Amino acid sequence: MVKKEGTGFTPLESSSTYAGDGKNRKPQLLIEGGVKTQSVLTGFTLIEVVVALAILGIGLTVILELFAGGLRLARVSEEYTKAVNLARNKMEEMAWKPPTVEGTEEGEFNETYRWKVETKKVDLLPAERETDFKSPVELFQIKMNVLWKSGSKERALEIESYKAIKPESDEKKS
Repeated sequence: MVKKEGTGFTPLESSSTYAGDGKNRKPQLLIEGGVKTQSVLTGFTLIEVVVALAILGIGLTVILELFAGGLRLARVSEEYTKAVNLARNKMEEMAWKPPTVEGTEEGEFNETYRWKVETKKVDLLPAERETDFKSPVELFQIKMNVLWKSGSKERALEIESYKAIKPESDEKKS
């Protein structure tokens, strides 16, 4: 050990100069007149712990929101898939019906989904020109709306198709 003149203490330099149980070791300083231990700052400060917890909280909140949003989108996607399949089936049913007339029909598929069909005749030739030409077919526009309640929102899906039918006067001639 070397005593420094004018400083008032002599540090002990060997590894055996630490007091404690091995976990909380404190270096010892030799002071004229006795031995005094000095605390070594180990661990985190309170502000570091608070900041780390705040970052962790924000990160977990974002992850949970993303997970919940993914589940919500999966449910909505499933609802739209069911609606498309129901509408497609109803459109196929409409294709096999006898000749269509203009108008609106409504009904329910089940307790969740309902449908509405609008049928309109489409003029193939412009109305402002008068011609003697008779179209070989009548064209009908069929709009299928499928409606359902999803949570607090009312959702809807619309598909559209056209159906060509021979006019009744042509069928009688043949």
